[in-house]
Amino acid sequence: MRKRGIFAAFLVVGFVVGWGVLTLYSPHHATYAIGLQKAGRHPRSRLKGRRGHTGTLKLSREYPHVREVLYNRLPKCGSTSLKALTRRLAKKNHFHFKESNIWDQFQLNQTGLKAFAEDFYTVPSPFIYERHVYFVDFEQLGLKSPKYINLVRDPLDRIVSSFHFMRYGRKGGPNHIVTRLFNKYHNETDRNQTFDSCVLNRSKECWGPRVNLMTHFFCGQDPVCRDPESIKALDKAKENIRRHYLVVGLLEDFNGFLKVLSKILPQFYRGVTDLWKDLAPNVQEAQKTVRKQPPSPLAQKLMQQRMYMDYELYTFIQDRFRRQKLELGIH
Repeated sequence: MRKRGIFAAFLVVGFVVGWGVLTLYSPHHATYAIGLQKAGRHPRSRLKGRRGHTGTLKLSREYPHVREVLYNRLPKCGSTSLKALTRRLAKKNHFHFKESNIWDQFQLNQTGLKAFAEDFYTVPSPFIYERHVYFVDFEQLGLKSPKYINLVRDPLDRIVSSFHFMRYGRKGGPNHIVTRLFNKYHNETDRNQTFDSCVLNRSKECWGPRVNLMTHFFCGQDPVCRDPESIKALDKAKENIRRHYLVVGLLEDFNGFLKVLSKILPQFYRGVTDLWKDLAPNVQEAQKTVRKQPPSPLAQKLMQQRMYMDYELYTFIQDRFRRQKLELGIH
């Protein structure tokens, strides 16, 4: 009997000590919170960010409750057209549209990340925020993660369009600041070379670290994303799309992309397809790149091999987008 009593007492003491430890290190306990703050981790903001984690997003779902959207637009993928539509719909559907005037800072250091996140959440909700920037993981900053949207195109078509846009601008002129700066800071040989010569001579513009730009944009700010040949960067890009992007559309199916937007985000994109019918003729003509020439078969082959990561990601996005349209009943 005495042994049983000692054993029972031991169980009680163990329970009390265990309960105390769990309570002490609970995120809701003051001592634990103070410890996190001393370590530079604010528990409340950290938990706020974790509540935003949704795992893989359901493609068939509609998101009328979403109030903060980030469009980290990929260059030369129809973003000017989507911006024109969003700008008009902001007035009609009563939301804010923040257009960034920073177009040349894709990768951000810690100071830049903090400034970007602070600027993002100064916009009155509901809002859409657009900027040329690599994916930003708000949860790592201790903040609630917004939902993302984006638009892509065939990787070779994108880089060919960008190559000629840098030199000659677009029909709708005047020349974009990017075109003016390119011609200011590049010599005559660089300015006058063809895309084929850029590829065959392995110029940095066609063979440099930004060739697989699509992968970089979706991979984000993580150090692993800086390696242009990293399979880990490609895997991370896919994972970010699964977790954070409500839709990544295809410029080759721009109408389908608009239908998906109006279906899953009606609070922002209600009426977008009808609006596009009115704007399309003028906008599409104005955005055409001047003097764009298709590459030779050899240059195409070399660049497609060089851009194998972007092409694998593009195929992944194609499959995801087509599946999303099917699940939403969009044809």
